[in-house]
Amino acid sequence: MIRLIVTDIDGTLVPEGGSYVNPEYMSVIRGLLDLGVQFAAASGRQASSIDAVFHELKDRIYYLGDNGACIQKGGITVKEVRMGREDTLQLLKELREISGQRLLVSVKEGYYTDDPDEGFRRLVFEEYKGVGGVVEHVEDYADACIKLSLYCEGGARGIFDQLSDHWKERFAINVSGARWVDINSFESTKGSAVQWLQETYDITPEETVVFGDNYNDISMMKRAVRSYASELSNEEIRAHAAHVVPSYEKDGVLMVLKEILEEVRHEKQSGT
Repeated sequence: MIRLIVTDIDGTLVPEGGSYVNPEYMSVIRGLLDLGVQFAAASGRQASSIDAVFHELKDRIYYLGDNGACIQKGGITVKEVRMGREDTLQLLKELREISGQRLLVSVKEGYYTDDPDEGFRRLVFEEYKGVGGVVEHVEDYADACIKLSLYCEGGARGIFDQLSDHWKERFAINVSGARWVDINSFESTKGSAVQWLQETYDITPEETVVFGDNYNDISMMKRAVRSYASELSNEEIRAHAAHVVPSYEKDGVLMVLKEILEEVRHEKQSGT
């Protein structure tokens, strides 16, 4: 029986930066919760941005924010993994020398940037509904940093390649969207967050379903026997999933959730 469902947001449920989903998602998820299924939204977004999508279920589902670096339920942080001050400061120093990217620091309480670009600020704090603010120096938040995000106007892959060779032994670096690169501690991936939920509730990979579309979703696909990649994903991402789901434009995840709801309801009624 399925006991845990975890879904990515951007590129899986909504277009990047979107916050509107079909209201039917909420009623179907509520039905699953009522049957005892745990549900989590896993994203590179911070919790406040996840909340823009799932607010009405805030007290009942888990937010696996910042790629699993901050796990919350009902506005309460139950797990937080920081990146480490010295390594973070060294990485920030190198990032200052890389052109073509805009820097965003995540801490448990919100996002911070010292980038002067107004368009970038609107993207983070208006479109993504992020909380936090603009500061003089993001280095002041190195102690509390749980994730660094780079917005790459020319596309994420080139910046990812520049960073990966030098930093891949010290941080988890992932392409998380067409223009986003996320940098986390190795201990904070979506997969490790899913594992934490599985261990907390004694749930097996066979009882777990995950949905994703990008490289930062691969780690959680490995934690579920029943994994789905969006049809919009590239071939490499789809190869890590057991199934392919129609895109957010077709409410593909909703279709599968409805099927799972009926499966679980039937199993509960039959006592299997």
